[in-house]
Amino acid sequence: MTLRLTGWLITSDITPETARYTGRGWVLSWLPGRMLTREQAMTGMVLDETLSDPDPEDYVLAMEIAAIRAADLGLELAKAVVLLHARIVERDRRQTDANCRIAVPTTPAA
Repeated sequence: MTLRLTGWLITSDITPETARYTGRGWVLSWLPGRMLTREQAMTGMVLDETLSDPDPEDYVLAMEIAAIRAADLGLELAKAVVLLHARIVERDRRQTDANCRIAVPTTPAA
């Protein structure tokens, strides 16, 4: 798990979620509407990476770390899981919609 940080963007190598600097503060893609510090944005990205690991080396430790990271953002772990799951569902829905569009051939006007 690796986070990439620039002055205006934080990305991950295992999750599509991001954190962006708005000029006034940082916003997590999965926690819109909350202005965060850079440290909080990194915490949110680490939380997402921790929860996105399908096979952590130590599950109990991973969940303890996730709970601490969620608390650092003022969230209960369950709420963070729900918010991240909602983003997954939203991305899947958009992808399905994009894949289901069928081009309807048109005939040229006479």
